[in-house]
Amino acid sequence: MNFQEFFNSDPVIVVHVICGLCAFIVGPIALYSNARQALHRAAGYLWVFSMILLAGTSFFIEGLKAFGRFGPIHLLSVLTLWSIFEAMRQIYRGNMILHRRIMTNLYWYGLVIAGLFNFLPGRLVNRAVLGDASADMGYVVIISGAACLLGWHLKDRRKFLARAAVAGGRKF
Repeated sequence: MNFQEFFNSDPVIVVHVICGLCAFIVGPIALYSNARQALHRAAGYLWVFSMILLAGTSFFIEGLKAFGRFGPIHLLSVLTLWSIFEAMRQIYRGNMILHRRIMTNLYWYGLVIAGLFNFLPGRLVNRAVLGDASADMGYVVIISGAACLLGWHLKDRRKFLARAAVAGGRKF
């Protein structure tokens, strides 16, 4: 690991990466703690703040330019901000099921998948974390992470379909 390049980079990138790490670490606490506990609420607010700052700082980072100075990753940032708005709106309306689903999807599909793409060769996170082995190891990290996410998604889908079949009395 070589974090010297990370600390010498643009301050916006440093804030962006720190917010991403904070959101990655705090997210499971917010998602999987008891919703009635103060820990859930505190971790949730920290996670939402980190995600808003993460999405906001991305607009100041230039990468693949497709639309002026913006690229496809910036669409994910807009979707992130909209998802947070919608999730908070749903919890204030009392719809805890939709709130939980939006936040869970945002964590796993928005934060974790986007984080995996930081391990593409040539990216700052790839060079800082993997060092000299970054050329091929980045792809190994991405494929391993994608396999874990796919397994989690399929397991979650099976549980959902089983509950729906029991509740509805019919098979899917």
